[in-house]
Parts: sequence; structure tokens; C-alpha cells
Amino acid sequence: MSLPGKRVEVNQVSYHVSDQGEGDKAVLLLHGMPDTSSLWKHQVPELLRAGFRVVAPDLLGYGKTDKPEAVERYGGELIIGDVIALIEVLGLKQMDIVGHDWGAFLSWELVTHLPDLFRRHVAISVGHPALFFGELSIQALKENWYMYLNCQDAAPDLYALNDCEFARKFIMPTHPELDEVCERLKDPAAVRSMLNWDRANQLASSYLAYMSGQLAYAKCSVPTLGIWSSGDVYLPEEPMKKTGEFMDAEWRYERLEGGSHWCVLDQAKQVTRLLLDWLK
Repeated sequence: MSLPGKRVEVNQVSYHVSDQGEGDKAVLLLHGMPDTSSLWKHQVPELLRAGFRVVAPDLLGYGKTDKPEAVERYGGELIIGDVIALIEVLGLKQMDIVGHDWGAFLSWELVTHLPDLFRRHVAISVGHPALFFGELSIQALKENWYMYLNCQDAAPDLYALNDCEFARKFIMPTHPELDEVCERLKDPAAVRSMLNWDRANQLASSYLAYMSGQLAYAKCSVPTLGIWSSGDVYLPEEPMKKTGEFMDAEWRYERLEGGSHWCVLDQAKQVTRLLLDWLK
């Protein structure tokens, strides 16, 4: 499922974009794996009531957005370029930005490299990227095991087999809407595109670039709210707790108790309250 939206052509790719509301107060919502723009279905109505123009695309390969076959098209720089192009085409200026999972990777990249575009930032589940690469440990490497698995040739067939049995048990057992996700994983193009995000941005290559000095991150100068849930079994809390060390602007951290990695869905009221309070 995707939020109702329109087609927007950027960089030879057609994006499905939900664009609701009017006015100068705009907020851009970026989802992650394995979701679509519908991840934000609980937050969008409240943001609209608060007077925001709310923009939520299906990111590349997800939902109703195009699903290119070429793995390299899912490289981080190209997808960031797509988001920048969407911002330009939609005429967004001095907007707020909220990202979850891979969407938070994108939002961190955008606010650290193009801070003048953004007023306020919310990163859900993902702390400052310098901590993701710079605070390596055996435990951190183990927790990223699924990102390595996603790069294996057999992964798409494995995830779709027997009504997504493997994915249900081991990849996303805590997802609040697992049946809907698994229906999408049965589409070969959809599951291939989802995994292409990890295939095009492989961890070993990123670690190499960071440790050899080819990849560097500046401190963030956009006021940022970090949200992490105690039931997140994919991303640890420590990078989020330490993110304040990499901020040159206001920083606030909120820990939610009991929800999953997808706290946007299973702790929707708490997340919405925090967003409205931070973005008001």
C-alpha cells in the first residue's frame, strides 16, 4: 500500500509522491525498509491538522515508484540526488524533514550536507552516521548480519518462499504489518528492489571508505530530535545516545519503551506527539 499521491518525474525515474496540504510550513517524510509512504499514515492527518504541507514519497523501488533493475541505480548518492530533485520540483523551501531506517540515512546525509534547506530534523532509529561507521564493535557487526544476507543472490527467492516464512521468522518478525509487507515481497521486482538498497551500498565498502578517510561526516547544524524504541532489535541505542557529540545545533533524544523498530506504527500516538512538539 501507498498513501494517495501523484507521479513526479526526476532523473529519468517516476516517483509516487503523496503531497497534501498547503502553505509555507512543509515537512518531508522519508520511509525505510521494507515500507512505503504508508508508514506515515498515522502522522500525516495530525500534521495536516497542525497546518503543515506534508510530502511523503515512495522511495526508489518501493510501492508505486519505479523499480529499476540496475543495482547501481540504488546507490546512496543517486537516491539522495533524486530526493534533492523532488524538493526542487515540488518547490519546497526551508522544510522540516523526518526519516526512519534507510529514510533516516537519507535525512542525515541531507541535513549534514545541505543544512540551509532544512529548519528542523527528526531521525527515528538511526543516530548520526559517523557513529554507525566509527563506533564499530563485534556486537555492532553481528547486529548488521541481515544487511550482508541481503547481498546474497538467493535472498529474493528465500524471502518469498512459503509465504515469506524466512522473512517472517528472522528478517522482520516484529513488523506490525507483516502480512502486508509479505504480500509485496512475493512480487519479484519489489523484493529485488528492496534488497538493491543494501547491494548498492554494501557495508564492507562503506567501512573501507570511512576507515581510509574517503568518507567523512560533519557535525549537524540543523536542530534534531532523535527517537529510538527499546524493542528495536536491528539498531542499537548507543549511537543515538551519543549523537549529541556530533551536533552543532539543538539536540533532543527521546527513548520510547516497548515498541519495535517500527515505532512509527506501533507507537504511533507517542511518535506523532513528539513530532508535533518538535516541529511546532
